[in-house]
Amino acid sequence: MMEPKTAMEKELLKESLYKNRVQDILRKHKGFLSSSYNADVAKEGDDIEVLKKQYSAERKIIDHIISNERSAFLSGLALSGVVFASVRFGPRYLAVKIGGIEKARALKEADDAARKAGTRWIQQGVSFLFEASFGAWAGYRGYTMISSKNVNSYDEIAKIPLCAGRSIVSEKICSEWVDLVHNEISNDFWKNLDEEDCRLKDKGRWTSVLGFADNCIKRKAFEDSYRKQHGMKPEDPVDVPESGVPITNAEQQQQTEK
Repeated sequence: MMEPKTAMEKELLKESLYKNRVQDILRKHKGFLSSSYNADVAKEGDDIEVLKKQYSAERKIIDHIISNERSAFLSGLALSGVVFASVRFGPRYLAVKIGGIEKARALKEADDAARKAGTRWIQQGVSFLFEASFGAWAGYRGYTMISSKNVNSYDEIAKIPLCAGRSIVSEKICSEWVDLVHNEISNDFWKNLDEEDCRLKDKGRWTSVLGFADNCIKRKAFEDSYRKQHGMKPEDPVDVPESGVPITNAEQQQQTEK
């Protein structure tokens, strides 16, 4: 293996470390990620139904992402079952199908001999362990392949901070996420995304991580401008208009003036 020469190549070696940092943040806030509206955000005197409506746009995005992940998981589970059955019963079935009655008789005699010798249970245990492990591995690989290629889910995750209304994910995660992406992780790492032959193990995931951070910054800029335009206090929550956080400066100007 060649030694990394450039700063970008050196940063590639830290991909697993950075991935763990991302997962640390997600684990820390997993309660808010699984439920867009959480009673913890309600203050005394708040109308719960109004709060739920304010977070409804985000809820729809999260529900769709969870649905995609559930489909990937079920596909992996089905693949695991198919592989397990194929490995467990396939070879014997094919042997009997090809060898006919004589082969079936020979297999039965071998099983009987193993039972008499007291080794049959060992054979079955080892075989089952191998078959189950191989089936589980195949299912996991199937799930990760389907999930990692689900570009739409990546895009939706990155766009959560741009959603209309309020976003509990943005409120709880954005500051920590932006600090990780733009301070902890070197800019040389992100330059790898611009390479035509990108060597990152999961380019789609990292594009989403960076996009989420950048959209967090856009949401904060919009909320700060909106509060200033409407004479609101710095701590007042902003209910983003129905069209969501604007992407361009011109759109942002129009939105904040509403």
